[in-house]
Amino acid sequence: MSENSWRQSFESVCRELEMANRKKNALDDLLAKNRMSRPTYEYLSRNLDEEISRLEIHLKSLTKNMNKRIDELRRQIRLLEGFLAHLELLHIGFEVDEETYNQQRDAIIDGIEASKGEMREIEKALEKIGNE
Repeated sequence: MSENSWRQSFESVCRELEMANRKKNALDDLLAKNRMSRPTYEYLSRNLDEEISRLEIHLKSLTKNMNKRIDELRRQIRLLEGFLAHLELLHIGFEVDEETYNQQRDAIIDGIEASKGEMREIEKALEKIGNE
């Protein structure tokens, strides 16, 4: 699951689920105010309940994939940190020149920071649905 695919899917499902829940609340309100017959309410409510259920299942699947992505990012970060430690040892032992060391160190650090940033974004998104 790439960074953009989880984000776009997650935001889309959340928007659709929020909209469906608003429609359901509006439908309940219309029935409570006697502005809709019971049979019409039940028909529309059944359709909305099916849509909400479908969206919740999709959101659950996305959440599972997002948690898998967090696990992948944690492994990636550990691996990059290992590469960085190895590079530091090579540098201390004068086995790699300063320019190469700086270039590789910067690239590894950029990778670590990018991975941590994506992980924070996913965790923030998951926290959002946990609070709803």
